[in-house]
Amino acid sequence: MNTRRWLWALVPVVASACGDAGELEVREMATTSAQALLAARPTLFRYRAIGAAGSEMRYAAELPQEDGTTVVLRLEGCLDERAVRELFGVRRSAIAERTDVVLDPAAPMIACPDRIAPDANVHAEPRTQGLSRLEYRLDGEPPEAGPGRYFVIPNRCGGLMKHLGIAERARRAPAPPLGSPGWTPEPGATPIQLSCANERATEPYDGWEVHSAWLPSVEFRWMLLVKKGDTSFFVESLDGRPYNDLTDAERERGLAALRKLLAVPSSWQSTDVVPEDGEIEPDMPFFDVCLDRCGAAGWIPAHKVLRDGYLECESGSLDPSTGGCLDGERRGYTERLELDGTTSRRAPLGGVVLDLPLCTAGETWERRFGLSGRDGGGTWLARLISAYNAGKSEGAAPRSVALPCLVPDRTCSVTLRDSADLSTTTVATLTRSCAVDAEALEVRVGKRATVSRPPFTLDAAAFPARMRRVRMVGEPEGSLITVAQPTCGFGTSTACTEAQPAISVKGDMTVDLEHLRLVSRAPTGSTSGPPAPLARVGVQAAGSAARGLVLRVRDVVIGGDTAPVFYKGIVFSGGTLALHSSSVRAFTDGVSADRARVSIVSWPVAGVHGIESLAQPGLTPDDLVDLRGEWIGGSVANFRALTLSADVQAFVVGMRVSGPMAVSWNDDRATWTEDGLLAVDSTFSSAPGYFDRDSVMLSVAGRGQLNFVNTRVADFGHVLRCPSRLSGGTARVIFDRPEFDEITYGLRQGACTFESATLWDPTGE
Repeated sequence: MNTRRWLWALVPVVASACGDAGELEVREMATTSAQALLAARPTLFRYRAIGAAGSEMRYAAELPQEDGTTVVLRLEGCLDERAVRELFGVRRSAIAERTDVVLDPAAPMIACPDRIAPDANVHAEPRTQGLSRLEYRLDGEPPEAGPGRYFVIPNRCGGLMKHLGIAERARRAPAPPLGSPGWTPEPGATPIQLSCANERATEPYDGWEVHSAWLPSVEFRWMLLVKKGDTSFFVESLDGRPYNDLTDAERERGLAALRKLLAVPSSWQSTDVVPEDGEIEPDMPFFDVCLDRCGAAGWIPAHKVLRDGYLECESGSLDPSTGGCLDGERRGYTERLELDGTTSRRAPLGGVVLDLPLCTAGETWERRFGLSGRDGGGTWLARLISAYNAGKSEGAAPRSVALPCLVPDRTCSVTLRDSADLSTTTVATLTRSCAVDAEALEVRVGKRATVSRPPFTLDAAAFPARMRRVRMVGEPEGSLITVAQPTCGFGTSTACTEAQPAISVKGDMTVDLEHLRLVSRAPTGSTSGPPAPLARVGVQAAGSAARGLVLRVRDVVIGGDTAPVFYKGIVFSGGTLALHSSSVRAFTDGVSADRARVSIVSWPVAGVHGIESLAQPGLTPDDLVDLRGEWIGGSVANFRALTLSADVQAFVVGMRVSGPMAVSWNDDRATWTEDGLLAVDSTFSSAPGYFDRDSVMLSVAGRGQLNFVNTRVADFGHVLRCPSRLSGGTARVIFDRPEFDEITYGLRQGACTFESATLWDPTGE
């Protein structure tokens, strides 16, 4: 360690302690100067100048000096506003634009990158609250003969200290003689006193904003503009009174009340804005929001609509004296079950449809907009059919305004590190940092994750009592979850004789799995034949006897295109399963369900997603063995793409269903009022190369009504296998507008009733 380099800064302190009055006077003056400079703040501004590429926006800083004057500092080549702000610590204050600015070319400057000569003299003050000095001499310029100029930089200005390289320059400079205070400018040299603001960066804010908006194109009226993310709308009235007609004091109170309602923080300012004419569209609604009259029986919201440049009441007639609406009525909203399993609320207002979220908080848009609810009506299947018909409608969909929750749900969000092992990730680990009143958990998966041994388990019994919703979401392009072959028996490498889940869900709660790709880990070492299927179930979920489990699987792939595939894809019971725009590839059962309502949808394009059994490529008949090593290739019933067992109702849209036995219906309904299975716009095919003459599109072992609309059936030995007798009734199988192709045998309907306008020509009889 070079002791001299550190001792020289201590000499003035020692001298003052020894009673050197002159040195004490200098120190007092320096302290006063430092205090004044530490309190100074720069003013940044931008101006236009002609550069090499034409007109460009440049930046400059106006710096207070000790004598009360200011110095304008050119920022040469510093064109990035964020970099300029960090340089001077001006992270929040506005940077104004000045016109008619002409800067003296001889004015001092800071360049990007730095152009101060590498051998410029420097004095680095070691105290945090001290001042450092740097000779102002640009690279390539010779040392000046007489007194020159120098920067005085407060050490607390980290951006300036780093940019000018004060610490590095001090380390390179020769150590001063013992007892010397280091480099000092010549008498008469001109200081250029730099300063910084050191403002805290603006906290990221993605909540509600409220601004006063002047709309010249809408009768020159003042309104309130409410924004959050990509959503924005105008509030024309508060409690039935037009905002434009309020006094200044009433406007301030109304603005403050709306800010309070939307929980806008005091640090986020409301401003006066003038929206572009393009933001004002015909038939767009201008809302009335209640603040104090929400519970009043006589309050009818005065929502308005822009028509031909004038405001009209959305319901009732305009009262010219008050600007309110006469003889209006409350609009209602409908609840709709969507094809992805979620529920939405929609309310038509003017020429748009409001998409209202279902939120857990008591404060809702429905109440503030004065909407009266009415249920969408119909059974689970009828509501899905309605959603399907609405999506297939030929008419242009109306413009929609999707509103986020007025009060955000209390959600605890956890982000897993990349390549996290889900086998070691427990519910306790995920929820340990959550607030006690959190109602939902969001688990964000990195680009990659693994399941090494035990399953990743979401057990309702392990979650806090209030937390009954879990969302596990990957990257938009799909997070890759690599699943390893399990071992059974603690501390052993014994192979499993029963398939172990990769993801296990237990109990009554709502679970969303989104943007995930579950694939098997490539086998290690060489094998004489194709690798054995992975002894895994992709997702295994079981609700209670109350059937309160809701599992929504969206944009998920279970089983990749390479071997080995999962032994089973999805096994579900006790609730509602919604498989949307997802694919499952398995060895035996693709998707199986009992005591459940099941929707399996490829949307909006049919045929993109599928469920496959016997999906592993390269297998021979001898490879068709179970996890115990027993041969199971003697029956197509061991390889079922879709298995619907006891007390199941299913809706299938646009899917590819492929397997030696495409659909197995094992329910037994003594009576029915609607379809047990409704399949629309779907394709059913056999697994190529296996069970060519024994494959079955539909196997029926119980009563119920099975309806196939606009479906294609191809490459099966049999379309239908039905027993000769069904106890106490029959099964009704309906094909509406079917297409049959390459069917080996003719119809053998047994105890089933078969209805189809067209049949097929058998190829093998």
